[in-house]
Amino acid sequence: MSTSDPTTAADFANEELEESGRPFRALYAHWEAHQWSPLELDLTTDAESFAALDDEGREAFMWIFAHRFHAEFSVASLLAPFLQHAPNYEMQLLIATQVSDEHRHLQSVLRVYEEVFDVRAGFEAIQQLADAHRDVIADTLYAALDEKIGNLATTGTEEDYVKAVVCYHILGEGVAARTAQNLAAGQYDRYGDFPGLEKGQHHVARDEARHIGIGVTYLRQMLAQHPDARGWVDSILDEFAVFASDLLERALSDDMDDQVIAGYGVGSVGFYEEAIRQLQIRMRSVGYLQD
Repeated sequence: MSTSDPTTAADFANEELEESGRPFRALYAHWEAHQWSPLELDLTTDAESFAALDDEGREAFMWIFAHRFHAEFSVASLLAPFLQHAPNYEMQLLIATQVSDEHRHLQSVLRVYEEVFDVRAGFEAIQQLADAHRDVIADTLYAALDEKIGNLATTGTEEDYVKAVVCYHILGEGVAARTAQNLAAGQYDRYGDFPGLEKGQHHVARDEARHIGIGVTYLRQMLAQHPDARGWVDSILDEFAVFASDLLERALSDDMDDQVIAGYGVGSVGFYEEAIRQLQIRMRSVGYLQD
């Protein structure tokens, strides 16, 4: 396998991972070539920078990482039905690598809580602190993912597999998580020197670009081969349009702008607009929209 071959190269940019229908073998090769360990992140400077923050700055970090904790903790378990009902060995293999990635991401978040936030009383204490920073928007999003992927766990049908991939890989990782990552990336410099967090986020973003690529490749194939696939995607996108508008309305009515600005640098409307932009990119990537 030649790494100069663009269809099998193990090292291509995040945008290529997310936006091109890469062969499954190339996505697997990328995973093998880009292993990393949360234990190797040096968080010494990050801990010093966090300790130097005022109460407002520390609270903003706690809110961002509560989102990351709940996201990684939730999605690590949500992947089981994708593995169980994978339509072929290639998809099963890639989902298995994704399960490994998600638990690695959770371990990196736990290290931040322990070594940067100085929460040393174990997993339950970390979960309790993260739970104290929950918000209705995140809870509503996770509940919706649980419901849709629960359908796949119950039925295992091809239709529910397509819908679950749209919900998880495209909307969950490709829209909600990608929006949060893009907006949060510039926030570390605003608060101080956080090289360990930035390095960890780089690794996570690269992993999740590959996860999005898994969904993009699978959906491109289904839209090209299955006559009912577009209708299944339509039904999820119709629900998402209503769902996203309702979330924005709730965020505005609950006056969450100050919290969102502290965490992501934009208000609720700005977050929503970036999410819609990411959705359009993802749907062009799967061949659902044309340029």
